[in-house]
Amino acid sequence: MKHTNQLIGCCGLDCEKCDARIATLTNDNALREKTAALWTKLNGITILPEMINCTGCRTEGAKTPFCDKLCPVHNCVREKKLATCADCPQMDGCPTLGQIAVNSPFVLDNLKQLKQNNALMMTVNDVEYNVIKLLGKGKGGYSYLVTDGTTQYVLKQIHHEPCEYYTFGDKLQAELHDYETLRRIGVPIPRLLAVDTSQERILKEYIAGQTVAEQLKEGRMGPDWLAQVQAMCRLLYPAGLNIDYYPTNFVPCGEVLYYIDYECNTYMEQWDFEHWGIQYWTAQTPERTEET
Repeated sequence: MKHTNQLIGCCGLDCEKCDARIATLTNDNALREKTAALWTKLNGITILPEMINCTGCRTEGAKTPFCDKLCPVHNCVREKKLATCADCPQMDGCPTLGQIAVNSPFVLDNLKQLKQNNALMMTVNDVEYNVIKLLGKGKGGYSYLVTDGTTQYVLKQIHHEPCEYYTFGDKLQAELHDYETLRRIGVPIPRLLAVDTSQERILKEYIAGQTVAEQLKEGRMGPDWLAQVQAMCRLLYPAGLNIDYYPTNFVPCGEVLYYIDYECNTYMEQWDFEHWGIQYWTAQTPERTEET
């Protein structure tokens, strides 16, 4: 997403009014000392006057070590490959941003203004897509419903956030490998349409409709859903594979039940459909926990 006001920082603070930027532009050492003392108190870490050299956290030029490497908001925005918190669907209620808003409530107004001035947009191989909504966050990435103005797609942004119960290698390559594996053995999955390696993004076919989990919570169970999952298992097990059988990963469309994720793993009996997944495929399914 491209914002015209590059002096509004990632968190919504106005870099144009920041004493660190003013001290840098005017080479004011007294202001550097004052700013370093204040930031040391506010952040609980030692910040020296010589560190106060910054032209703005989203502009070209000098950065303070805190703004460049230590700021949790800047690191989060960079991790998600966004420009500011205004680009993030989880901005409202974010505890990290909330810590800044406690002392500087105006940051929320600045971010909301950015959001109003710029429709949320993401690119895949330089093609622009407007974001309609966040579909969900998985172990490997954030999935967004996007449109090019004509057709809707799913754009998945790979993330590198830690997962206590899962170890990853190269997430993007794993995603592509799993897609080819599932496509080859015949599991119904959305088509992979584009890969943006530099931004770690993929564009997928959008299978419209409620997930099985959403329909189960409303008391609806398709008469052949279990049979279709079992048919998938007859393809997966001989290939030595499991998929994530939790019902949020399945969408019925027409007569076909689609597995909308690409994740697959080496077969282990304790995690197959009969021993693990089927427990969730009942009306009013229990909530999934990290342990399961």
